[in-house]
Amino acid sequence: MADRQKTVLHVSPDSALARSRTTALTSIGYEVTCVATVVAALFEISFGRCGVLVLCHKLHHAGRCTLAEYFRKNCPDPYIVAILAHEQDHYPPQAQARVVYSQDHQPLVGVMRQRLKAA
Repeated sequence: MADRQKTVLHVSPDSALARSRTTALTSIGYEVTCVATVVAALFEISFGRCGVLVLCHKLHHAGRCTLAEYFRKNCPDPYIVAILAHEQDHYPPQAQARVVYSQDHQPLVGVMRQRLKAA
């Protein structure tokens, strides 16, 4: 498996958003795996897909919390980014970073660039 610092598991039920975020993140050096459901993400994590977990704002809150908790417990040095629909949106308490959704993904790209620099 690739360097965990550059491995992203992105969970989004929206395939168009998943594709555009994948493009944005791979362009700055990340290896991205996208899944559409909480169950698929739990499966990936159980097989060691660790590094960075990106949670789409279109996931239900309970699913985001379940994934964040499972990722935190099962991955070494986990880093969780919650994408929010708006500034007051709910997010899992385990998230180290929170960004408000933007069509150009610049807030997400900015956080992920900082993560690479810190690694």
